[in-house]
Amino acid sequence: MNFVNQPGLMRFQDYVKKLPHQWILDNLICEDGSTRRILSSAMIEEAVSKFTGAGELIRRFEELPDNLKLKCSQVYLMGGNGSAQSASNDLLNDPLISSLLVFAAQNRGLTKYFGFDEFEPVLRPVMAKTLVQKGLIPNTPVKGALVCTWRPLNDVAAACSLVFHNLIKCSRYGGISRSGLNLLKRLVHDPTLTGKGKTYAGEHPAGFLIGYCLKETLIVNVENGYALNLSIVKAWLKKSVKTRLGDIMSFASVFCGHFGFELLREMLNDCGASRVSVKGIVGDQDRETLLQALKVLEFLGHLTLEESGSGLFFTPCRHAKEDPDKVLLNQRPGLMTVMTDFSVIIPQEISPAELFGYAYIGMLKSFDKVYKGQINRHSVCNAMSHGIDDTDMRLWLFKRSSPANVLSTVEEWCREFSRLYVSHDTVLVSSDKKITVQLSAYEQLRDHLTIVSADAVFRIRNGSEPRVFEILEKLGFDPRTPDERPAIIPAAENQAAAAAEKQWKPLTDFSSVNDTERPLPMRRTKYGSELKALDISEMTHVVDYAILTAQHIIIDYEGSSLIKPNVYTVLPLGLQKGADPIIEAQTPRSKSRKMFFLRKVKKIGVLQQ
Repeated sequence: MNFVNQPGLMRFQDYVKKLPHQWILDNLICEDGSTRRILSSAMIEEAVSKFTGAGELIRRFEELPDNLKLKCSQVYLMGGNGSAQSASNDLLNDPLISSLLVFAAQNRGLTKYFGFDEFEPVLRPVMAKTLVQKGLIPNTPVKGALVCTWRPLNDVAAACSLVFHNLIKCSRYGGISRSGLNLLKRLVHDPTLTGKGKTYAGEHPAGFLIGYCLKETLIVNVENGYALNLSIVKAWLKKSVKTRLGDIMSFASVFCGHFGFELLREMLNDCGASRVSVKGIVGDQDRETLLQALKVLEFLGHLTLEESGSGLFFTPCRHAKEDPDKVLLNQRPGLMTVMTDFSVIIPQEISPAELFGYAYIGMLKSFDKVYKGQINRHSVCNAMSHGIDDTDMRLWLFKRSSPANVLSTVEEWCREFSRLYVSHDTVLVSSDKKITVQLSAYEQLRDHLTIVSADAVFRIRNGSEPRVFEILEKLGFDPRTPDERPAIIPAAENQAAAAAEKQWKPLTDFSSVNDTERPLPMRRTKYGSELKALDISEMTHVVDYAILTAQHIIIDYEGSSLIKPNVYTVLPLGLQKGADPIIEAQTPRSKSRKMFFLRKVKKIGVLQQ
């Protein structure tokens, strides 16, 4: 997985060539302590070739002290996000940097450590073992849950069915509306749902599931909501299970900042059926990134997250060992059951195509062991407005042995919908029967026309359209056209600007870094980056300083009614002073706003930029 190919980062060979000659001699060529001082390009190439061998890489890693083995593994786990480091680190004398297994990079004054993507596959087994040993909770054997392999695909199909029925709206802040979020939460397994703020590689702000649908253009942004690209959805449903799961995993890498998912999955193999502590794996500043990646893997069915009084844990899930496409092909789930009250019971093992196909007549309502849906007039009219034929609906109901009252009522709804519609298409009106016959007989023109069967055609006066729609709806009519609308083509995104937003520049001139970062007295005060326990008045000064200098703060929060206890890195936007001061802050990844009570802050620090 090429998880560190971000703008400004480089391969190991290119990195070495930019290092000072003395640094190369001391740390790459003359490890034996020799005093050689002559360096040539041939020597560098030979040393790089030797260093990048599998045996040499593992030897270098195994020779590190245990604390540096853990730190190196954490860097590779964070992948393209990088592992946050204290700005006061002496890079020149850092033994992890000297090992050449990782490198440092800066962006806007913030320093992070990154790994080399060509080293990750070789070091993955030993790094996974190191991380598991650190986080494993002994004597906690748990039998992982056996999950349905194509469960994430059913979640995508369920989300698309909601968009099909125009049930996912946007809030005024640009994210998913509260009603849309509630519908999604009742239907899908996605724990990363969010209504605002998450932006990835120039795409639209949304949660993981909606973000994937947008990326694949299964749905597109329209005014106040989303619209379904039905032709793309039909093509997606025909792909193999393995291909679609691979596409979702690729999107997960982008969504999580090119996180080290392969390393995390290796950890799941190593930990067997035991619990692993989230707190034991990474430090406080990287924990939010890890949690997001764990939630995505939970959505994909690879692990289960649990929370107890002692912290957050995860356990790997079990999967069927057979090819998922063969399993799905041989799967014989129970049939959908249509009840006399128009409710529908759908087994959870159903295929994504069948689950989405239900949207052609009914709406999904909830999921709990089985999917529950409802057929009503609105769902039938929605389907017909997308071009679904009433004959197909009756056939669907017959195949499922639907009650007679449901059959007759759906037929009546179809008949009512077909009584009239308001067209927004370009219409050719012929007022003479002779002309109509002439146009119909002319083959070159006939290929571009569709004859509309109508008893009468009315023109709506300009400006009266809203009033006409309102009156027709009050009379019980549905004025939508009964033919499928053309596929919606999404607007092109300016991804270049988003890609340029974060430019991490590898550090190869350590002397200049040390010179620019020499004034450290500020960092040893209450305005430093280390977490410090301060009184209320001192914490207000720290927050005011961070707001004034537009810097992030790190807070160890003991928790309140809406915010869980955790260590948070946030950008303070304001401080409401008074008897009970409140910090109004924005989270860097989701861009959501949170209110932190100052008296609930146990420790605080300023993340130096």
